[in-house]
Amino acid sequence: MAKIVRGAVLLLSALTAGAWQAPAPEPSASKLPDAAEINSIMRRLADITGFRIRRQLPFQLLSRDQINAYIKDQIKHSVRPKDIYAEELSLKKLGFVSADFDLKKTTIDLLTEQAAAFYDFHQKKLFISEWAASSMREEALVHELAHALADQNFNIEKYLNKGPDDAEESLARQTVVEGQATWLTVEYAARLAGRSLINADTAREFIRPDTDPDDPQYPVFSKAPLYLRATMLFPYEQGEVFQQAVFLHDGQAAFGTLFRKPPLSTSQVLHPERYFAGTAPVVPDLPKPSPGTKAIVEGVFGEEDMQVLLRQYISLPVAQGLAPGMTGGQYRIDELKKDHARTVLLFATQWDSADSAIAFVNAYETVLEKKWKSVEQGEHDATHISGKSEDGYYRVERNGKTVLAREGFSEKL
Repeated sequence: MAKIVRGAVLLLSALTAGAWQAPAPEPSASKLPDAAEINSIMRRLADITGFRIRRQLPFQLLSRDQINAYIKDQIKHSVRPKDIYAEELSLKKLGFVSADFDLKKTTIDLLTEQAAAFYDFHQKKLFISEWAASSMREEALVHELAHALADQNFNIEKYLNKGPDDAEESLARQTVVEGQATWLTVEYAARLAGRSLINADTAREFIRPDTDPDDPQYPVFSKAPLYLRATMLFPYEQGEVFQQAVFLHDGQAAFGTLFRKPPLSTSQVLHPERYFAGTAPVVPDLPKPSPGTKAIVEGVFGEEDMQVLLRQYISLPVAQGLAPGMTGGQYRIDELKKDHARTVLLFATQWDSADSAIAFVNAYETVLEKKWKSVEQGEHDATHISGKSEDGYYRVERNGKTVLAREGFSEKL
């Protein structure tokens, strides 16, 4: 049985484990920053974080084709085909993407489009794209040098791969890495202007979510499913806000604290007070596979997942109002032993109150109606709903603060 270790984008975008070597490009002094510029940025970042600069950083300029080849090589060497299949199947059964969605191709296209520069945690080397706009490269350079500096003080490759096979914890760790670098990029620019994010007015001015995600410069991103767009943005946007909260709480020590004591879930990232209080996510139990079926995929379902699900099928206000009440979630996909084409989904969530659980059952009924092309509603009362779609029969039951959804069965439950 496959476990989902990372969210969809994280599964394919962790550029940490390859042995790929780019062919040496022609020298381009006008595009490639020199060692003096890199060292200057590193020194300023070290002043902000308190991290030590331990070695000179090697760097290289790449073409778009070389970056595309690099990403494909990382997937080939660090991600097993069965893991890609498991992640894609999960996204389809949960309703995040369409039945004909190609996760691998879309992710490669997304990452190629987005890459202005990146730091390889395995090779300990900085790569800079030759095609990105100069202003974009400059901002990306500070971001990636923040990664390099953190890596010289904490082994980021080990940090990202440490811990249980848990998509929530993995995404939370990725959020620390990207959120800290994003925050440092903004703080770096603010300090050049004689300001700092420690000032509330400066923070309100500089720390703002992207209000124009449909940028024509990024057509692949604009057309990607909401789940992939949200998962790509989460470590940067929410990570920046989270880093700010921990910085205001712990000062300069925050930079090291988050690598020594990472958050355990997206809930802790979204609600820093839960991180400070050590409020761990709950993992509700799932029933054992039915006779004649076997478990093939299982994964943890976190608050950010719930936010996206409710936003996709209902609305952003409903997502923001309801998702924080979920204290934990888990799902599993079972396959019929005699008919491998049929899979069933078991999806359990636990809530902070019975009222929140009731509200979720009502909301999830709307999700089911929109998730499938054809839905026949069945029973509906205070404790359960049932019905049938083209995927099979479903039943959603509430027991106190726990909700269990079972979907895709060939017979009525």
